[in-house]
Amino acid sequence: MQYTVDSEAFDSWWYAIENGFSQTAVSLVLYGAYVNLFLLSLYTLSRRKTAGTRLLIAASCMMAVVGSTQMALDVAAIVVATRLFRQIVHSEGLAERSSLPALLTAQTVTLVVNYFIADSIFLYRCYVIWGSQKRTLILPSLLMSSNFVVMILGLTTEVLTSELAGRIATLLGVATTLVLTAQTAGRILWIQRAASRVALDITIRGRYTRAIVLILESGVVYCAAGIFLVITYSPGGETFSIYFGILQQLLNIVPTFTLVYIGLNNMAASSLEIDPSKFIAHEHLGAGWRTGSL
Repeated sequence: MQYTVDSEAFDSWWYAIENGFSQTAVSLVLYGAYVNLFLLSLYTLSRRKTAGTRLLIAASCMMAVVGSTQMALDVAAIVVATRLFRQIVHSEGLAERSSLPALLTAQTVTLVVNYFIADSIFLYRCYVIWGSQKRTLILPSLLMSSNFVVMILGLTTEVLTSELAGRIATLLGVATTLVLTAQTAGRILWIQRAASRVALDITIRGRYTRAIVLILESGVVYCAAGIFLVITYSPGGETFSIYFGILQQLLNIVPTFTLVYIGLNNMAASSLEIDPSKFIAHEHLGAGWRTGSL
């Protein structure tokens, strides 16, 4: 008996396969760049002898494990989808126990975990730069928690559609990055201005400037990618698939690049372990640090 495939179903599957290959190809290229950054971060951080180095190395390794798992799931999903498409074309009896739904769910869960690891690194950096003041964590923590709830609702319930959940989650991710970037860069800018009053060496002030530029650049890159993803948000579209693949890897590349910068420069201004007392000797400046005033 001859078996024919509905043309609409065929086109839909074929289009999905094409987009999947585009996303995976882009992710693989950027993943290769990320692996090099990860290895460089391990090398540079291992040469630091300051406090907090082990924590940074552990965070970098966790991000590498989750990022590699995510990449493996992407490859596995496109392979399974291609085999499933072949079954649809060649036989009427479609395999009922396809592993594709489980792989797609695992991809989403891994993406959520990866997001929280990456943002936790920026959250910790902000926390330490602000002198371990817990109040600075309130707003970004609320945004991260809201993002987690939205992702869970989109994944496990019908309260939010996957498309709406994706848009909201991306916007919340952008908002979290903007808040952390503004808080961190603003604090370092205040430190730089306070340090200039005690006539610190121009080299040290230059380090503060480079630290601010790095923080702003990393924040802008991630936010720009997230905003563009929201604008082009159309699951199944080729443009969306490509930029989603880019954003997936930026979650790992941006914080890892920051860790590489910390390891290469090994300086207080760009380090997560900034200690204000090392730079501010005057009493009135010390009071400013203790009160956290800007």
